[in-house]
Amino acid sequence: MGRTAFAIGLAVILSGCAQVGNVTGGEKDIAPPLLLSADPPNGSTRFESKVIRLEFNERIQLERVRERLLISPPLEEPPDVRVVGTRNVDIRLSGKLAPNTTYSFNMGECVKDLTEGNVATGAIYICSTGDSLDSLRVAGAVVNAFTGDPEKDMLVMLYAEGDSAAFNSGRPRSMTRCDALGVFSLNNLPEGRFQLYALRDKNANYTYDLPNEEIAFLDSALVLQATDSIAPVVMLRSFLPLSDAQRIRGSKVMLDGALQLILSRPADTITVRDVARTGGTLTWRPEWSTTRDTVLLWPNDTTQLSAGSYAISDGNTVLDTVRYRAVQRMPFNVDLTMLLDEEQEDAVIHIQASRPILRVDTSLIRLIRDSVELSYVMHDRTDLRTLSLQTVLPPGSSARITILPKAIHDIYGGTHDTLMVSLGRAAARSLGTLSVNLTGLEGSAPYLLQLLDQQQRIVREAALPQGQRRIEWARLAPGHFTLRVIADTNGNGHWDPGDWAKRHQPERTWYHPEPVNVRAAWDVVVDWEVQ
Repeated sequence: MGRTAFAIGLAVILSGCAQVGNVTGGEKDIAPPLLLSADPPNGSTRFESKVIRLEFNERIQLERVRERLLISPPLEEPPDVRVVGTRNVDIRLSGKLAPNTTYSFNMGECVKDLTEGNVATGAIYICSTGDSLDSLRVAGAVVNAFTGDPEKDMLVMLYAEGDSAAFNSGRPRSMTRCDALGVFSLNNLPEGRFQLYALRDKNANYTYDLPNEEIAFLDSALVLQATDSIAPVVMLRSFLPLSDAQRIRGSKVMLDGALQLILSRPADTITVRDVARTGGTLTWRPEWSTTRDTVLLWPNDTTQLSAGSYAISDGNTVLDTVRYRAVQRMPFNVDLTMLLDEEQEDAVIHIQASRPILRVDTSLIRLIRDSVELSYVMHDRTDLRTLSLQTVLPPGSSARITILPKAIHDIYGGTHDTLMVSLGRAAARSLGTLSVNLTGLEGSAPYLLQLLDQQQRIVREAALPQGQRRIEWARLAPGHFTLRVIADTNGNGHWDPGDWAKRHQPERTWYHPEPVNVRAAWDVVVDWEVQ
């Protein structure tokens, strides 16, 4: 829905002229305030005034001026903005303006009517300290590099080419803010070569200086020339950069005893050292997320951990010192959940425990089909908390799995009560098959093709090495799905963000423009030209 709305909005806005207008969104009881006049007049040249007065057609109020008033280029000292009388706004300039420069004062959403709070959108004052107003323009949109959704309210900022430090230490030459569809327009620009960036400015200082600020940037220089008859249209893809240095962004003790660490970037190893204690046999088993930026550390002994302080290291560097503070008492019984894997030709039953498994007594795990006990093979465990049992169970049939007490023991001595679950494989006629034929993919890097459910969870995934462009997935449950392609440039099996310092863009993603409807007993074929 977001990507469709963005595409429509972009087409409508960019097809128009360079004027700024109100976006209509349905009937309103009261019209927003309108800018009637300005003193000095809007569009003034050789501007020298210290005060700009804006007159509106009704009584107005100001709200969050420091955040919402956009002055381009930014001033070293913020102006004093206040309501004068009931319908006027005075902008009192505190410092001297730069010579031969066109300035834009965009009131954003800081002016509202006094009675209903309707926003005076489109209230912009333009002036120049030189003999003429700059008149060039660039337009475009900012979308999330991973999801493709429009990025609302991000700042889009223009800098002189070659000023590589300005983005995180200086001021932009010009700037604006994206609308609800991620669309932006920078107007009244001079000729020249520029760098274009977008920023989720968390501390409102117009500089990229926080690790949690999302950014986007244009690869090459943006060239503006007076001879160009058509304004450039650009697309910026935003991402949250990896931190320059490894940090612990968060830590907490989970209900079942693991110490969860959320890291600022993927890690190879994590070690834990008790600051106060030497010797002993305390060890921690790591359980990593797929992207290795989150880890569950399972201690072999949870008694008296609250008395310690633990230094967390990445290699030889101590990242932080954390406490082990359990919010709730750990339950004695280990919880078990089960999932039947429909992808496999045989039935594979995955049994996941809430805590790491220490040992398994397979004589206490039974599979029964039509009063006949089924044999099974237990796969080697590659996951601390998961058992996988493979058995022969034809499509359309079902079996009952019984796990008797003490069949599974966790590392803390916990076990479980008797568990009986019926598992059934869907009949072939109740499932569908999806074949995807891809064209338009370029380059030698591998690609990932993913099938997502309506909650954007990965249902199926396949790596596409060079040259392979067709995938078939069988035994899919009916439903509506989304197809996503990721250009896995570094071949690590997942999407990676960009790196502004190295001028690396985030890995590309593409979404199929229409939902894929998988139907029971149907072979669905999707021919997708990726653009």
